[in-house]
Amino acid sequence: MDDLTALAARLVDAPSEAARLGLVRTLVRFGPAALRLAEVRGMRVVALARGERFTARSRRLRELAPHLDTWPTPPAGLFVVEERTAYLRSRSPLAAAHEFGHALDCALGEGAYRSNEDGDLRSIFASATAFVTPYAATAPDEFFAELLRAYVECNDRRSPWPAATRARLREVDARAFAYVERLFAHGFAEALP
Repeated sequence: MDDLTALAARLVDAPSEAARLGLVRTLVRFGPAALRLAEVRGMRVVALARGERFTARSRRLRELAPHLDTWPTPPAGLFVVEERTAYLRSRSPLAAAHEFGHALDCALGEGAYRSNEDGDLRSIFASATAFVTPYAATAPDEFFAELLRAYVECNDRRSPWPAATRARLREVDARAFAYVERLFAHGFAEALP
């Protein structure tokens, strides 16, 4: 196991080796600086076992949304800021990369979403005329997570959304692309303590 794979594996809690390896394959796409930052800031990725409830794994979700698991369509994943943990019902690369994007947002904000305070990102979001995915248009934190997912090009063929890729991101929002490219080039490394 190479160092990058080992680093990604340390972030993952999964019910089986196959689930763990699938998530690790997705996380290594984010690169060493992002993974080191996530590890240093205590971020985790937890894959739920088949049939396991979000509220069975997360005390905070039990408090905030006790009926979450009974929704007609429970979410594919959730990031719980207070626990610094991404919980995944789906193990698709799309869901894992999106929720890990939230983990990196929290890691950059040292325990709170940096996207809520980052003036540059908020300006890019507010002035956007097109988005890499429809979900990116819903809030600054979702915008951030979808930008990162597009940059690492994690998609799901079954998704009705357009494929989130670097080329699409550059095409629909050059400012957002440049912002994310700076993060991957040096922003994650510079955020390391």
